[in-house]
Amino acid sequence: MKRFSFLKFMSIAMIALACTLNVSCVDDNDDTEAPYLEVSPTTLSFETSGQPVAGSQSFFQISTNRHWKATVQSEKTWVTLSATEGDGSADIEVSIPEGINDQANVTIEISNKVGVLMSQTVTIVSGKVLPATVIYNETFGTAAPSASPYPFVDAYTGWAKTGTGSSTTQYTGIAASVRQSGKLSAGYEGASGGSKLFFGSGSNFVINKIALQTPEVNLKLTFGGSYSKNTDGVYDNVFKPEKFHFYLSADGITWSDALTYETKQADEFWVFATSHFTLKSPIATLYIKYEAGEASVFSIDDPTLVTGPGGQEVVFGNTPEPGEAKVITIPEMIQAMTTSQTVLDATADRFFEAIVQNDTVGGNYSFNNLILTTVGATTAGNGITLYGSQVEPTAIKVNKGDKVKVTLYKGLAKIVKYNGMYEATGAKEDTWAKVEKIGTATVTPVVITADKLADYQGMPVTIQGATIATAGVWATNSALSSHNFTAQTTPFVVFCKKGAGVFVDVPFKAATANISGLAAVNNNVGQLVPRDLNDVQAFSSADPLITAVDPTSLNFDAAGGTKTITVTVVNQGSNVLSVSGLSATLSAAVNGTTVTVTATENAGAAISQTLTIALANGNAVTIPVTQAAKSSGGSTTVSMSSQNIVDGKTGTVTLAVNSYGSQLVADPNTWYTWASNSVNFAGARIGVAPANNGGGIQVQGNDTDATKQGRIANVTALPAIQSMVIVLRVVNTSTYDPAYNVYAGTTVNPSKADANISKTSTFATVDGYRVYTQTFDFSSGNYTYFSIINDLTGALYIDSIAITYKK
Repeated sequence: MKRFSFLKFMSIAMIALACTLNVSCVDDNDDTEAPYLEVSPTTLSFETSGQPVAGSQSFFQISTNRHWKATVQSEKTWVTLSATEGDGSADIEVSIPEGINDQANVTIEISNKVGVLMSQTVTIVSGKVLPATVIYNETFGTAAPSASPYPFVDAYTGWAKTGTGSSTTQYTGIAASVRQSGKLSAGYEGASGGSKLFFGSGSNFVINKIALQTPEVNLKLTFGGSYSKNTDGVYDNVFKPEKFHFYLSADGITWSDALTYETKQADEFWVFATSHFTLKSPIATLYIKYEAGEASVFSIDDPTLVTGPGGQEVVFGNTPEPGEAKVITIPEMIQAMTTSQTVLDATADRFFEAIVQNDTVGGNYSFNNLILTTVGATTAGNGITLYGSQVEPTAIKVNKGDKVKVTLYKGLAKIVKYNGMYEATGAKEDTWAKVEKIGTATVTPVVITADKLADYQGMPVTIQGATIATAGVWATNSALSSHNFTAQTTPFVVFCKKGAGVFVDVPFKAATANISGLAAVNNNVGQLVPRDLNDVQAFSSADPLITAVDPTSLNFDAAGGTKTITVTVVNQGSNVLSVSGLSATLSAAVNGTTVTVTATENAGAAISQTLTIALANGNAVTIPVTQAAKSSGGSTTVSMSSQNIVDGKTGTVTLAVNSYGSQLVADPNTWYTWASNSVNFAGARIGVAPANNGGGIQVQGNDTDATKQGRIANVTALPAIQSMVIVLRVVNTSTYDPAYNVYAGTTVNPSKADANISKTSTFATVDGYRVYTQTFDFSSGNYTYFSIINDLTGALYIDSIAITYKK
């Protein structure tokens, strides 16, 4: 129906005036009439039978001259419209089912390219509707940080709760943190857009003690939800209700089954979730628990509890008691283990009680490993490790001496004897375990002999009369530390991880004494892992000690130059450093804890010497120093230490400690690549050697299997290679000399089909290590490429490489 009025005339006049003033005018069609929108009636009332009440009707009329859209209020899915968009005037029929006691809003809008021009609202009322009471609402405030570290629930203080039942509310949770990072809530009514709650590994969030009034049994819970998963740079932002659940309780102990809820897309990243439910019986307090079934992808905001029309019935007390799961012991799990992951129990949850052995302050344990011992156990086979981000001790807030109840969920928890280690684990995306602190207990080490370490893994032990021959420091921030001990002639390793908390740069003395820690297994071999400094108290030392030198070798070209060595010392006091061992073109001087090595021009043959750095009243360390021979023409030397190889990384492959990752000899795309002195290199089946084997570059070796023959080669051609000096460093207990070959050619990656370069070798014992300096002479050919190939038996441990070639 076409309309015209004085107001309409004035609207047209104003639009014309704006356009003459060069104001941009936007319209979506050729109609020059001003837009209008009228809706009648604005309220429709229905009986619970679904029929209109007397005096009302089942439809509303839209009168407009534009395209319109009608949207039912979020989550009010019981309202059905005969049409949700159209052009011009229309009658819209409203249908609702029986048994509804609720109200909903329908918004009618007309828009153009700029946005909404006009809107009207129709209210649909069904049955007896009471005004909604906000019982509880939490926006999480605005105090949370936007960058790590993020506070966990127990540490956050910026809560912003409101509602009639919120004054008694308290919060608890596991691995749930409050933050303002990433995409914040938006797109739904009441989206606060500030802090949000993020669910980490194996996490939950519990809203405790919401106060309810006696009539409040028909309730509605809403919240904003977000899902964000990054897979190789591709984000999945589709919310997954099947992996995110909430439960209700009257006492915080017995929980209901997971309640159903509906979601509506709010914006690109957030949904608005709604659940209607009815409590079968009135209760004084309500507990709400959110749980994420996938780690580090879910967030929520604005959880709100209000009175509502009711819905799914909630009965407390029908959830199976924990005792209905089946008990299991650590020895029973160990007995059932194989070297392949197998489901512990496909049909029933399993649970056991144990004592936590991780010392999170000491920090000397592998991340994501929760080490547990049977309560009161003194016999072997009573320790197990739970592995996964869901059970990281710092995330679930447990520590040494905590008594816990562990539930391993049916079909999800798996057991395996992994490289000799007794392990229970599960898929990263599954919630396969639940760990609950139930008390504390005293942890008393069991006295064992060193040959029983693997049997007692996961248990605190003491080894009596343990001997270490050389002083050192327990741990560093740069590498793993494996210390070689003996007890009654049995050798064993005392292990400290890189950056192991209280052990870093703490010195120990050469001594014989009792030592304690956790029995552990590394690659099927038992070892001892101290938990805190009390475990190694008998070896504490106040003696001056050189703990590290950087770099560990020096290489000069024939022209000479100056290089410095940084010496790290503990307990130095007034004791000074001194140097010796260099002569001819090489010399050294000390300034505090810095040693400067100078090489003058070398006019003769290649030079290989050993620099000794000594600390008064302390120890001494030695460093190989080499200088290239003078070339008949102009030459240059590329020198690189093992650390230069690590630091010079150019590709996507990263070197791992005591592992070769996914490097394939047959596929150069999987090789590790680096650059030194603007020269590019590549290596296959190489890694970082553990500290107990010198900490250099580890190269896999095999005399028959080419897939296990590690190699290092130049990618950039080097004109007329003259010589190569390789320094290798292995622990003094090794009884094998390095065995490998160096090949040369004129195309990249030469092999045994090409020239095999001969070598000369010198050997020295240096501070508990066997140091080999091996020189290869390339001068008999015009070679531009080399390959160091470990096609003989045993791994190599390379400390440095220097290549001299003609300019």
